[in-house]
Amino acid sequence: MEIKPTSMTTNILMTVINEKPEAFAYVQGNKISGTVCFYPYLSGMVMIYEIKDLPKNDSGFYGFHIHEGNTCINDTKIPFEKTKDHYNPTNKKHPAHLGDLPALFASKGRAWGMIYLDKVKPKDIINRTIVVHQNADDFHTQPSGNSGEKIACGEIQSFQ
Repeated sequence: MEIKPTSMTTNILMTVINEKPEAFAYVQGNKISGTVCFYPYLSGMVMIYEIKDLPKNDSGFYGFHIHEGNTCINDTKIPFEKTKDHYNPTNKKHPAHLGDLPALFASKGRAWGMIYLDKVKPKDIINRTIVVHQNADDFHTQPSGNSGEKIACGEIQSFQ
């Protein structure tokens, strides 16, 4: 039996192969590093990420969100405090923030993924931050899913 990719899969792969991302972020934390690229697609975006050297936790899942703040400067006692809250211009409750993302899943400290989101476009999140949290988001607890401390951050920039 031959397996054929869906047209959406084919179109996303062609976009990623042939186009430059509209936005990107270098993610950094204590030993953590990675890259996230954002491609416009249909009414939303395709996000591709690779994050490595994530610390071991109980589940292997980590919270992953776009935050309102525009800097990862870490000069207070609270890690990445200047990233502020989840990106939520529509003032909805968690997990309906525009910045709420599926959890990262790491195998041996490395997370890689590609997702399509139809609720936000890359141009909407340029000059925001993307944050990795120490625990999985429970997609229930207000205001941020009880995902714990911010352990890595990237400033989302236009790809020129």
